[in-house]
Amino acid sequence: MSIEVRDASLWDTLRLQLFVTLGSFLWGLAAPNRLFVWCLSRWDAGRATVRFFDDLRRKYRCDHLWVWFPLGKTLLVMDPDSVDRILRSDQNAADPILKKRALSGFVPGALVISSGDEWKNRRPFNENVLGFGKLHRHHDAFKEIVFREVDRLTAEHVRTLRWSDFQGLGERISHQVILGSGQVDPEMTTQLARLAKRSNWVILPRSRRAFAVFYRRLERHLGERPVPPSCLMHDSAEALANGSATSITQVPRQIGFWFFVLKDAIELHVARTLALIAAHPDVQSRLRREIREAPKSTAQAIDDFHYLNACIEEQLRLWTPVPILLRRAVKPFFLRGLTIQPEQQVLIHTGSYHRDRRFFGAAADSFSPDSARGALPRVYFFSDQRQSCAGQFLVKFLLKATLASLLARFRFELIAPRITPGQIPCLYDHFGIELRPHSDGSMHE
Repeated sequence: MSIEVRDASLWDTLRLQLFVTLGSFLWGLAAPNRLFVWCLSRWDAGRATVRFFDDLRRKYRCDHLWVWFPLGKTLLVMDPDSVDRILRSDQNAADPILKKRALSGFVPGALVISSGDEWKNRRPFNENVLGFGKLHRHHDAFKEIVFREVDRLTAEHVRTLRWSDFQGLGERISHQVILGSGQVDPEMTTQLARLAKRSNWVILPRSRRAFAVFYRRLERHLGERPVPPSCLMHDSAEALANGSATSITQVPRQIGFWFFVLKDAIELHVARTLALIAAHPDVQSRLRREIREAPKSTAQAIDDFHYLNACIEEQLRLWTPVPILLRRAVKPFFLRGLTIQPEQQVLIHTGSYHRDRRFFGAAADSFSPDSARGALPRVYFFSDQRQSCAGQFLVKFLLKATLASLLARFRFELIAPRITPGQIPCLYDHFGIELRPHSDGSMHE
């Protein structure tokens, strides 16, 4: 069945730039801007964006619109069936110029901005080292890292956990997962943060000194002999040694992206998921029972915490980490009777789709882990299909291990920013988070 496509008016194209393009720049293309995160969250700017997309659907009575975003002709897709077809297709790539410009300042050559033969070379390497589609081969070592760092965090902070605490936790866990147990390199965090912050301003050239310092340190770790066992760096070095990774793979660039995304994922999603859990006492009680009733705290048992997994997925739906999926056609691309020409873009705003009451009903603005385990529509917080996040299974395991370890030890009270059940804001100022732990037991061995 052919789709109906209309051209958005100049006025609506300008509104798109206001609600999506400008909002993305203010929030931060690569690294969140603390001031604007506070402002946009306080103004509930995300809610205005959701209303904007609702208004477009009502006005044009269709789910496919030609727009300009931000400078190129782009097909805006708001229909899940079309979204699935786009994400399954190999006729488009996830490397449009804006995304490539923003990320190439600190992770040039990363899988996430690759296409063609380079993507085909880098994808298997990332899937193998990151353990795509399964429990990671080093799951036991990673679990021990997480438990040790949670012990360290909670021993030092018995009153209130703030954003800086989650940042430190994310750094220590992610670095040891990549570099090996006991290996933490704060200087790499500092250099990478500078590069990411600079990349928010896509017109600025790469900071050559910070870039060189970061990759010199990374390559020094990669060249260590012997490389520490049971870590991503060990597996990367092994791939180079056995020839499964080549110069096209650009292994240091892949690892550079892991440094960026693993730390960000742990600190952000642990803090935000814990905030939602703390704001819903019934969910927290049920979740803690699931964790405590597990016969053993093994990596497999942690991976099998289904209700905890549902809580994480609900947080990812409500506050989608990458709310915009932008694709570039690499050859004539046929979508249900419509031809998309090479270099034309496709825009999917997953952030607004995940709050669309047409598909999610009353659960759209609610933290509903019970619904997440049921028959809710497909979600796209890790993208989907062939270009989905290669590290998603590792990330979710680390999140589950961290949250399980925290919740086994404490019941949490959310101090700020407050969350009203059933009215979850579209944006949340994680920089201002305050969680108070209340001790009532510890995790069994």
